[in-house]
Amino acid sequence: MEKARLKSRFSQKASSYDRYALVQKEMAGQLQKLTCAAVEPDRVARLLEVGCGTGGLTRMLRRYFAESAYQSMDIARGMLEQAEHNLQAEGMACEFLHADIEEWVWEQPPETYDLIVSGACFQWLAHPAKTLRGIAKLLRPGAPLLFSTFGPATFQELHASFGYAHRCLGQNEVRHGLSFVSSEQWERMLRDAGMEDIRTTTRKAVLSYPSVVEFLHAVKSIGANASQEREKGLGQRKLLAEMIGYYERTYAFDHGIPVTYDLLYIQASRSRNLSTNMES
Repeated sequence: MEKARLKSRFSQKASSYDRYALVQKEMAGQLQKLTCAAVEPDRVARLLEVGCGTGGLTRMLRRYFAESAYQSMDIARGMLEQAEHNLQAEGMACEFLHADIEEWVWEQPPETYDLIVSGACFQWLAHPAKTLRGIAKLLRPGAPLLFSTFGPATFQELHASFGYAHRCLGQNEVRHGLSFVSSEQWERMLRDAGMEDIRTTTRKAVLSYPSVVEFLHAVKSIGANASQEREKGLGQRKLLAEMIGYYERTYAFDHGIPVTYDLLYIQASRSRNLSTNMES
C-alpha cells in the first residue's frame, strides 16, 4: 500500500479511531503490562514509541516513565494531533514526531534509546526486516524492544469468505487486506537484526459484530481498511454480496458474526555484540 494513502486515511480517521479500535485498546493494555514488568523506569532515560496513533499506549506508559525523555512517532499527522490533544487533557506531554519510521530510522545516530515500543503498528511496515535492523541500531546494547502486532489468523473468516466469493464468480483470488507475518517470521527477522532474548506471547481474541457490514464499517472507521483489489462498480458489488452471504451463512450465531484477531506480543533485547556499522 502506498504510504501517501496510508497517511491520508489514518489522518482522516483520527477522530473516530478510539470509538472503534476495541482490540487495539486491549493490545495497548497488555503491552503496557509487559513493558512495565520488563523495564524499570529509572533505567530508561530515552524512550521511543513507534506508531503512537491517538496516544492510547502513550498515556499508559507516560505515567510509568514519567521522568524519561519520551518521543512518540506516527506517519499520520492527524493521529499525532489527536494524541497530543488526548495527552494534554490528562495533564501529560511528550515530544511528537511526524515521520515514517522506515526512512527516519536511518537518519538517526546509533545507540540513543533505552527502550523502543510499538503498539499494533508493525504490520504496516513495507520492509519489516530492514526496519528492524535500523531499530536495533538505535537501541543501546542490551536495551529492549517490545511490540504488539497481528498474526496470520487475523480476519480468518473474512479471508475465507472472500476466497469463496472469488471462486463462486470464477475469479482469481485476490488478497483483501494485509498479509500478516507469523511469530516465527518475526523471531527470525529479529535474530537477523541482531536482537536476542526473544519472547513471544500469542492470544486469539474473537469479537462479535451485528453484521458483516457493521464489521467492515468498524475497520474502515479506524483507517485500517487495506486491499490489493482496486475494482469498482458492479463487479465489486457482486463480490461483496457473495462474500457477505457466505460469511453470514457459514459463521453467524445468535448475536451476530464472529471476527478473529490473532494477537502477537513480542519482546527482544539488542545484542551487546551488535556492530553499529550498519547500512540501510
